Amino acid sequence: SLAAGFISVSIAIAIGVPLGLIAGYFGGVTDIVISRCADALLACPFLVLAIALAAFLGASLENAMIAIGVSAMPIFIRVTRGQAMNVRTEDYVSAAVSQGLSHPKILAAYILPNVVPPIIVQATLTVAIAVLAEASLAFLGLGQPPPAPSWGSMLDAARQFLVEAPWMAIWPGLAIVVVVIGFNMLGDALNDVLNPRT
Repeated sequence: SLAAGFISVSIAIAIGVPLGLIAGYFGGVTDIVISRCADALLACPFLVLAIALAAFLGASLENAMIAIGVSAMPIFIRVTRGQAMNVRTEDYVSAAVSQGLSHPKILAAYILPNVVPPIIVQATLTVAIAVLAEASLAFLGLGQPPPAPSWGSMLDAARQFLVEAPWMAIWPGLAIVVVVIGFNMLGDALNDVLNPRT
């Protein structure tokens, strides 16, 4: 479950951050196309979209991670786009443009370093959501198939023994709760540390 959380968020960052940078920096038609695609994905609830993609791709851990990563990608597009739009109006970006630097160099050297802190905060919060989504997919039979360990599949197996052996459901459920709360608290703490306004 933890590996699925980290890898699916890495997929979302790898796709969403470059698209958000391009949309926020260039604007115009490029921004409209990327933003509307992200809005279309955001129109679907996160878990519903992940379940639909996982069902389409087939039941496996790799497909579950891809489904969760694609479902989380629009969040990173929006966060990165908003930050890039703010940074591109700064004087040092205008100075870099006036010096004749290429757009990829400006994006890599001036825009990206200034949008990293909000992305880190969003990534920690999204890991918690991804762990919960992976457990949900495994519980529904769309994630890691047994006998490979997954908190969701453990909860699914424990349903038959809730009266005779309730601890089979308590410990995986408690592990999910602790991890989700822990990553949410980590995200809040990073936001307080990395936010220049605080």
